[in-house]
Amino acid sequence: MSRINFEASPDLEQTINELVSLTGSSSKSELLRRAIALMKIAAEAQQQGERIVIADQDRKPKVELQIF
Repeated sequence: MSRINFEASPDLEQTINELVSLTGSSSKSELLRRAIALMKIAAEAQQQGERIVIADQDRKPKVELQIF
């Protein structure tokens, strides 16, 4: 497995740390692997003409995500 390093602003680092706790990820690395996997699924779906939507409990669309 290769190692990737990048610089993050204090705001991004805070967001990453919050997401580690919120998602129950065991590490920042695990969080980033999950985020990349989710982005891949979303990008492939959008490329196939599918929509990515966040809906409320009544299935009413609240937000439609645009990956690209």
